[in-house]
Amino acid sequence: MSEAGTGHRAEGQAKKPAAGLRLPVLGNGLGAGESSPGLPLRLHDGEARPISYVRISLTDRCNYRCTYCMPAEGVDLVAKSDILSFEEIELVVLALMQVGVRRVRLTGGEPTVRKDLVALIERLGRLGLEDLSLSTNGERLEELAEPLRRAGLHRLNVSIDTLRPERFAQVTRRGHLDRVLAGLDAVRAAGFRHTKLNAVAMRGFNDDEVGDLCRYAFDRDFIPRFIELMPMSEGALFYPGTFLPAAELRATLEREFGPLLTDRGDIAAAAPIPGVGPARSVFVRYRDRVQRVGLISAVSEPFCDTCNRIRLSATGQLHACLAYDDATDLRALVRSPELAAKPLPVRLQALLTATEAGLAKKRAGHVFSPTGCGGPSKHMVSIGG
Repeated sequence: MSEAGTGHRAEGQAKKPAAGLRLPVLGNGLGAGESSPGLPLRLHDGEARPISYVRISLTDRCNYRCTYCMPAEGVDLVAKSDILSFEEIELVVLALMQVGVRRVRLTGGEPTVRKDLVALIERLGRLGLEDLSLSTNGERLEELAEPLRRAGLHRLNVSIDTLRPERFAQVTRRGHLDRVLAGLDAVRAAGFRHTKLNAVAMRGFNDDEVGDLCRYAFDRDFIPRFIELMPMSEGALFYPGTFLPAAELRATLEREFGPLLTDRGDIAAAAPIPGVGPARSVFVRYRDRVQRVGLISAVSEPFCDTCNRIRLSATGQLHACLAYDDATDLRALVRSPELAAKPLPVRLQALLTATEAGLAKKRAGHVFSPTGCGGPSKHMVSIGG
């Protein structure tokens, strides 16, 4: 994997920041479980799939340049004034909560490079979400784990594709494995539970570490998960011959830990985990305990029929599906001076009307291919996975 060209392009002239919405702590007549007259009781997409989970990108910036996530030459950064403020994010979350969304995952880019992240966690933590989680590369967790926990964050997903320093430097182009491992120690010390370790599985790169990554996770009460390489960026980052399907990952797990467990009693012995993400669990026995491994097989074994999530980009574009570029502009509504003068229920209704219109166009599935075709032009770093 190439080391060349790791920098972002210049941002260009920054725009004048938009005026804040000046939301109070959101208790002004609409609690998290209440619905205003005219609002639907539950949010569904055009295929009648209920939506209960939103992933929100906080920034398109990242302190890594992972080879499968960002082109070597970098990406065009948006002006910071185009990125949703914390108040604007809170308003969108409140709107979605009126129609059954109770789980929020904050992503990036790398969300921990967003200034005052802890303050956003505190704001969202007061809304009564069932699950508030964060995906991160772990570079800053040693300093942030305890403040994030105190602020009300429930769970963490940490990306770690390899336990070998030279490979880690190769795939991240500028990461520090020792910092990530120290950050994971801090996560445990802070009292986080159900922490998931995400590895993008790549043939010829880390396929010989599947067992080691699992054992590292099991020994620390983390949950290992392996993600199939997805053809984002129109397949430009999809290296030929590196795709590793879930079926081969299951075979590797059997070689490392013995037959996968299928007995209901064995599976029931595994610790339950919160969250409603896309991973399918398989179970192995390790040191006389039943352990869970997550496989995210968007390419070889799509899970589109059970999709329950939507994605909000850092610039307020609502994406019904990761695999397509079309989106609904919620930022224009959030920043509309005319709408800002309306009562809060009216603003919530406007956001949900736009959201429902966008979701009505959501396709039944995607066309990701193991050869690298069928993906969107958007980069993974710009939408947060």
